[in-house]
Amino acid sequence: MKFPVLARSPFFIGLSDSEIEYMLEEVNFRVRFFHAGAVAALAGEEISSLMIVLSGSVRGEMSDLSGRTIKIEDINPPNALAAAVLFGSGARYPVTVIANVDSEILVINRDDYMTLMTRDKRILSNYLVFICNKAQFLSGRMRFHSFHTIKGKFAQYLASLPGASTGRVRIDRSQQELSEYFGVTRPSLARAIGEMEQEGLISVDRREVRLINLTGLSKLTGG
Repeated sequence: MKFPVLARSPFFIGLSDSEIEYMLEEVNFRVRFFHAGAVAALAGEEISSLMIVLSGSVRGEMSDLSGRTIKIEDINPPNALAAAVLFGSGARYPVTVIANVDSEILVINRDDYMTLMTRDKRILSNYLVFICNKAQFLSGRMRFHSFHTIKGKFAQYLASLPGASTGRVRIDRSQQELSEYFGVTRPSLARAIGEMEQEGLISVDRREVRLINLTGLSKLTGG
């Protein structure tokens, strides 16, 4: 198979390597290469194709009025760029997409992708599932940003981790990754976590966190 990574793509779940290869032969596609730091798509640019990351990694970023850049998410193989809005009226990229490292992206014209959907219901079903999952992800991100304090964001993040109900969780991201996820600076996040420890809310040992005062943490999230 020319692009074996597609077998793991959410858009081709349930299809064999040979089926995916056959489908691609029936439509027009191309592969674009982006050096690290290169812009793959600009915010506001019209979306006309499904773009799936084949290798490397890209990230979606947006800037606020103060010029501060917020990373929305990393997009790794075999996920796609702004696929959830591909068929929206006047669809445009909501964020600027930049290559984290040298990356290859498969580009399938929107009309050709629609053709694949009409030919195989599995393709259509996969796309609908993808949209639902993306809506849930964005809902979660909006919830994080609705908290006015870093402590509230971190408390909500801890509550979302497996094991939170038992009072012990393991952080699945570095502080740098968390600060980008929350849209804050790393020093600010580190300071907030330190204050939460001093206040007796949590106890941190590297990535292991003990939730000491569940009531206090709940208050930070509005619970």
